[in-house]
Amino acid sequence: MRRLLGALTVSVALAASAVTVTGSSAQAASRNDVLVIGMATSDLISLDPAKAFEFAGIGVNSQTYDRLLDFAPGKYDVPGPSLATSWSVSADGKTWTFKLRTDAKFHSGNPVTAADVVYSLGRVVTLKETPSFILTQFGITPDSLKAIDTHTVQITLDKQYAGGIFLACLASGVTGIVDSKVVQSHAKKTDKHPKGDMGLTWLSTNEAGSGSFIMRKWAKNDRVILDAFSGHWGNVPKLKRVVVKEINEATSRRLQVEKGDIDIAWELFPDQVKALESSSELHIDKFPATTIYYVGMNVTKGPLKHAKVRQAIRYAVDYDGIINHVMGGAAKAINTFIPEGFAGYNGKIHFKQDIAKAKALMAEAGFADGFSTTINTGDQTPNPELSQVLQASLAKIGIKLKINKMVSSQLWPDYRKQNHDIIMARWGPDYNDPHTNAQPFADHTVKQLSWRNAYYNDTTAGLIDQASREMDQAKRMALYNKANDIIQQDGPYIFLFQPLYQYGVRNNVVGFLPPPTFDLWKLYTVSKK
Repeated sequence: MRRLLGALTVSVALAASAVTVTGSSAQAASRNDVLVIGMATSDLISLDPAKAFEFAGIGVNSQTYDRLLDFAPGKYDVPGPSLATSWSVSADGKTWTFKLRTDAKFHSGNPVTAADVVYSLGRVVTLKETPSFILTQFGITPDSLKAIDTHTVQITLDKQYAGGIFLACLASGVTGIVDSKVVQSHAKKTDKHPKGDMGLTWLSTNEAGSGSFIMRKWAKNDRVILDAFSGHWGNVPKLKRVVVKEINEATSRRLQVEKGDIDIAWELFPDQVKALESSSELHIDKFPATTIYYVGMNVTKGPLKHAKVRQAIRYAVDYDGIINHVMGGAAKAINTFIPEGFAGYNGKIHFKQDIAKAKALMAEAGFADGFSTTINTGDQTPNPELSQVLQASLAKIGIKLKINKMVSSQLWPDYRKQNHDIIMARWGPDYNDPHTNAQPFADHTVKQLSWRNAYYNDTTAGLIDQASREMDQAKRMALYNKANDIIQQDGPYIFLFQPLYQYGVRNNVVGFLPPPTFDLWKLYTVSKK
């Protein structure tokens, strides 16, 4: 690993150091040309787009790699052109053809070609690292990929899939296009890959992209330094350098943004936000995360078999107390498996606390005197606190809820075995399309969340399957919302909230657009005044 930088704060000398790199704009940068971000980056394991599946790694790669398609900053419903300027699909919906821009270059100076796209995507499905399923779910193999000419790529799927799903997956982090010449020159044989690792080892700590920023340095457990790539085909950064400092403690991030040592404090919690609200030198930016906190009810367990009991529980919950007190206002109510920021999001709220209605439903189901059950919950905040609110809420309709606090290594395997009565849980999407949530929540045949709660509804499963093949985007969204309406009334979930990411931002920072996921994080829009 490269030598760690010693200072905790970014010195003017570092910010102003002149660096000569092909296409870099980082020469003689002043502090006004440098953006310093403080965030928790201890999960940064690899910078290889074929392997990185942790928040920080994906976030860095979003700056250094281009994809065929991408989501424009601040617009996350459907992807648009990036390295691909146009695309079409065959009549049978299986073969997609992409036309590439002719002016894109890698940081090495090599042109971006169709051969690089074929190599990059083929590399993902060959290496079979964790995020590879985002491509292999479409039946993609190395033989599915073809360079028709220098700037035309053809991808053949195993069957027709909804275009919106496939295109959204092509805009995910794992599809970052690598410089095949550079990567192949760093391939080596390893125990896991005796025929060659396709540059996996080298790319874990280096980059070979064409994105808006060049990774200048990754000092593990300290910082990542990114320099502007002035040769980018369209999204040239407004700043010369970005420094991402590893500051794992939220309190420390708050103190450093307050002093001006950093320009953006990433992911602050209610206590830190409250301490900063009176500052005249910074402001708080908020944006809904795409994570959904929910309660799962095993519909095979006693009274939970009854739909009216599950409805009663949904009406009993103190949603406002959860959002305002447990989450300190850093959350918003949600009654859908499609989070805000995704295509098809519907902000309709089906359930608010109504104890009288909840008691009436309990009586109709034959449980006017209540019953006893157990909720399994993780031991990390806010899960125990959320479970306590649920316990107090259900007590008002006669349900005695025992809280069983478990470590994650026990909680999730137990959930996958359907061993719970009730569980406090959360779900985060794998790519930026509603299908990544609709399928696990509503289709029991994939044996994810619906199956874990023993909710075997063939109607909702059929709607999700139909949506997966629907090429008309509006019709596809209507199918998801129809499934959600059924889930809300009959299903095994209580949808609690969508948390808000909160950022402390110095007032001289302009153009920062908070992303709902690290996959969508873009810094080329940011400048300083």
